[in-house]
Amino acid sequence: MIRTLNIILILAVIVLSVGLYDIKYRAEAADRRAEQIERDIASEQEGIRVLRAEWSYLNQPERLQQLAQRYTTLEALKAAQIGSFQDVPVPHKTDEFYAPITRRPPAGYAGIAPGDIGAGERAIQ
Repeated sequence: MIRTLNIILILAVIVLSVGLYDIKYRAEAADRRAEQIERDIASEQEGIRVLRAEWSYLNQPERLQQLAQRYTTLEALKAAQIGSFQDVPVPHKTDEFYAPITRRPPAGYAGIAPGDIGAGERAIQ
């Protein structure tokens, strides 16, 4: 009986040791993979920073103006090309935007004059 129990316990220790060994190496592999992903992310972020710097250089207004003058016959936009004040529609006074605003008396203590404070208490007494 004791020998059977000892053999079962030894086999259990061996199985658990193999399982622990496997888990340890899987965890190390996952850690290495996470570190590789972090390095890839850092590399991509650096690439994005470089591309943004290049984009801001390429989109400088002075540079674009020089390129436009060199390669196209475009001219600067003039205000007369957009329109005049006569082209802007004026809303009619009957539109709800121009409807008169009705004022309500202020609520709370804002509508009470200084002499009115306590007048209600005197009236109750």
